[in-house]
Amino acid sequence: MRRFVDYGNVYPVAYYYNNLSGSNDRVEYDNNTSITLSPSTPTVTLDYGTEVAGFPFLRTTTGGFTSYVEAKYAESLASLSNNNADGPWTFSNGLANSFRVETFETSNSSYLESFFVQGGQRWQSLRLLGNQSITVTNVGFRATSQHTDVDKLPTYMTTSNAMYNKILDLGGRVAQVACVDAGNAPSTWELTDEGVLVRGQTTAQSAKGILMKAANYTIEFSTKILRGGTGWRIASDIAPSGPLFVFTSDYPDNNTPSNTNRTLLPPNNIIFNSGWSIVNQSTLETPANSYFSINTTLQEGTWYRISTSIEQSGYRIRLDGNEIAFVPLPPPSENPRFSSPSRYEGTWGFGGFQDHISMFANVSVKSQNGSQIYENNLLSEDILAEYGVAPLNHSICLDGAKRDRLLWIGDFYHTVRVLAQSSARWDYITGSLDYIFDYQVASGPYAGFVPISPGMGTRPEYSAADPGWEGLVDYQDLLLAGIGKYFEYTGDVEGLKRYWSNIKSLAEARMKFIDPVTGLVAGSSEVPNPFSFNGPANGSATSGMLAFALKQLVPVALALDEKETADRFTSTASKLIDTINDQLWNPSLGTYSLSLDSPGNFSYTGVAWCILAGAADRDQIQSSLAKIEELRFGAGYRTISSDAESPDYQLAPNPSGFLLEALLQAYHEHEIDSTTSVSHLLDGLWGSMVNDDNYYSGASWEYVKPDGSPGIDAFTSLAHPWGAAPTYVLPEYVLGIRPTTPGYKSFVVQPAIGFLGLEKAEGRVATQFGTINASWSVEADAAVIDVEVPSGATGYVKLSSTWKLEGSNNETGQVALHEGGNRLFLTLA
Repeated sequence: MRRFVDYGNVYPVAYYYNNLSGSNDRVEYDNNTSITLSPSTPTVTLDYGTEVAGFPFLRTTTGGFTSYVEAKYAESLASLSNNNADGPWTFSNGLANSFRVETFETSNSSYLESFFVQGGQRWQSLRLLGNQSITVTNVGFRATSQHTDVDKLPTYMTTSNAMYNKILDLGGRVAQVACVDAGNAPSTWELTDEGVLVRGQTTAQSAKGILMKAANYTIEFSTKILRGGTGWRIASDIAPSGPLFVFTSDYPDNNTPSNTNRTLLPPNNIIFNSGWSIVNQSTLETPANSYFSINTTLQEGTWYRISTSIEQSGYRIRLDGNEIAFVPLPPPSENPRFSSPSRYEGTWGFGGFQDHISMFANVSVKSQNGSQIYENNLLSEDILAEYGVAPLNHSICLDGAKRDRLLWIGDFYHTVRVLAQSSARWDYITGSLDYIFDYQVASGPYAGFVPISPGMGTRPEYSAADPGWEGLVDYQDLLLAGIGKYFEYTGDVEGLKRYWSNIKSLAEARMKFIDPVTGLVAGSSEVPNPFSFNGPANGSATSGMLAFALKQLVPVALALDEKETADRFTSTASKLIDTINDQLWNPSLGTYSLSLDSPGNFSYTGVAWCILAGAADRDQIQSSLAKIEELRFGAGYRTISSDAESPDYQLAPNPSGFLLEALLQAYHEHEIDSTTSVSHLLDGLWGSMVNDDNYYSGASWEYVKPDGSPGIDAFTSLAHPWGAAPTYVLPEYVLGIRPTTPGYKSFVVQPAIGFLGLEKAEGRVATQFGTINASWSVEADAAVIDVEVPSGATGYVKLSSTWKLEGSNNETGQVALHEGGNRLFLTLA
C-alpha cells in the first residue's frame, strides 16, 4: 500500500450559529476557536471558503457523557439544508463516503475522525443530537489533496477584471481537489480476522460474478450488524445497479442515534429497491421502496446467515434457514425500473445505508442446480481488488471531487491543460496514463481502446468485468489529444516513450472508425454505430475532433523518430479535413452541418472542432461564429440547433470550453472580432460559477442551467475539471504565452491587448527552463509588454495588426526577445 501524502489539515474560515443563509452572524474561525453546541443552539454551519477534500475530524469535550453529532457536507450552501445534503453518491463506490451525512459518537475529550474521505465540499454543518451541551474545540479535514492558494501555484494569471480573475482561479482550485495522490484513497472496506468490516456506503460488487455470468443463483453469506443495519445486492452490473436489500436491526437505545430515519428505515425490516439506492438523487432516480417486516428481532452484535435465491417471479430470502420474505417482481407490463441489465443475471455486492456498520463473511453462491460456483470467506486481501475497493496505487486526476470520482478519459484533455496553467503537477498525468493503459483492450472489435472511466479500487486483472469502452467512443480521441498537449507543454519524450506502443495502438484503433464510404468518423465494420459524446456519427464534431487529436500526436511521433507514423497521422487528419469541407460544409446554412444524417442542424461543438482542427478558413469561421449566436440561451449556448429550450436545459461547460478556445483562436489567427460571444460565455456561463455565493465552490462546475444555477441540481459536481477551460484559454490567448516547440524551449507571447475591455493582464508559466513571466497594460493609444525569458529558452512577441513597436516599421509583427527582462513599448498602428 502506498504511503499517505500529508497535506496537513484544512480548517473553516468562518462559521454561523443556526443560520444557513450565510448572510448573518458570521464569525471568523481560527485553529483556537471553540464552538459550543447546546439545546438552544444545536447547529453550526462551517464555511471553508472554497472546495476542500479529506477525512473529516472534530475534537470535542463533554461532561463525561456520550452524545451524538450529525455532520453534513455539501459543495453549495443551498444543498446543506436538504435531508441528504447534496448526496448520496450511488453511482460508484469511489473510495469515499457515499453519503454526505454521517453521525459521530462523542465522549469526553474525544478526537473523532471519519473512516471515509469526503471528496469535495465548501460547506459543513454540525448538529447536536441530545439534550446536553458539548464543545467542539477543533474541526476540519485531514487533507487528501493539495490546497495551496491559487495565486501561489507555479503557473498563474490575473487581469484588471475582478470577475475574470475569479473565473481564472476555478481551474487552480479544481486541479488540486480533483487530483488524488497514490496512498490518499485507502480501501473503504476493512479486513479483520472474522470477516470484512463494511461501513455504510454504496455496495461494492464482485468482478468474479460478472466474469462467470452468474444467473438464477442462490447466495448465502454471514453478516453481523454492529450498528443500524446491513445490505447486499444481487443480479447487478459491476456498477451498483441491481436489486438492493437493506436489512435493519432492532435499533437498541444505547447504539441508535436520534437522527435515524425510522420512516425510511423502520426497525426489523427488509427494504427492497430495484434501482440505484433506496433514495432518489436527481438523475439516479429510483422506484418506490418495498418493505417487508420480519417476525423476529434482528439483534446487533450477533452473526446471522442470510440466503437470497433468484427465482422466476422474485427473490426468496431466508434467515438462518427460515424463510422471512419473498420479494415479488412486478409484471413486465408495468415496466418496473431496473437499473441492471437483467433481473436474474449479474453479480452480487455488499454495503449498507448511511451510518450502518456491519460485517460479512463466508459467501457461498450456488447455481440453480445446486452446484457451487463461488465461495469466499472474505478474509483475504485479494477481495479488495475483486470488489473494486482496493486502495489507490496511482496518482490520478478524477472527473469530479465529490462524484463520480472516476478517471474519465474525456475529462483528461481539459485536466492536462488546466494543470499546465496552475499546479504543473505532471505526476498526476503520468500516473493517470499508467492507470489507463493498464486496462487497454487486447482483442475484439475495440482492440486498442481503453475504458472511458476506470474507477479507483479496481485492478487490471478484472478489467473484462467492466468493459466501459463501448460508450462515448470520442473520449478516446480526447485522451489522445490530451497526450499531445502534455507533450506540447513538457517536451517529455522519455516519459511518453514507455506509452508509445499503447498510444499508437489506440490511434490505429480510432482510425479504423473512419467510414471508408463517407470518409468521416462513424464506426468500424464490427462496430457500425457507436455513441459519441460530442456529436453523431459522420458528423462535424466527431470528425474534426479525431483530425485534431491526430495532429496533436504528430510532434510526439517525430520526437520518437517515428516519421512514418507521423506521416500517417498527418495524412489521415488532412483527408478528414478535406472530407469535412466536402461533405459537411453547408453554404445555405452558413456553417458546418451536424452530420450527414442531419444536414439542416448544426452544433457549436461541430463548429469548434472544425476551427481547432484547421478545417475552417477565415470566411467559414466568420460565417459559423455568426450562426452560433442563434444558439444563445440563458447563461450560455444550446449545444445543438435542434435542442429544445427549457428551464432545466443543461448548458455544458465541457464543450463550451472547446468553443471558447475556437473563438479566441479566430481572434488571434484571423483577427475576427469574437468579443460578443467570448463575453457571453465568460460573463454568463462561467460568471454563474463565481457570482452567487449560495453555489460558489471556488472550482469549476459540471453543468449550468439557463438561469445560472447548477445544471442537475444537487447532483451537479461543483468541482469538475472539464468546466475549467478559461484557466488555460485566457493565459494562452489573452496573456498570450504559448509554446512553439515542445516544453517551451521556444515560445511566443501573442497578447490580446485590450480584448474584453481589459486594461492589463499578467502572469507566469512554469517550464522546464524556469518561469516565463509576462504582462501587458494598455492606456489610450499606447501599450507596454514585459516578458522575462528564462535561460535556455527563446521567445518572441507576435503583435496583431492593431499594434506596432514604438519607433519601428516592423511589418512582420514579430519581435525577438533576449534572455532575461524585455520591455516593449507599443503604439496603435
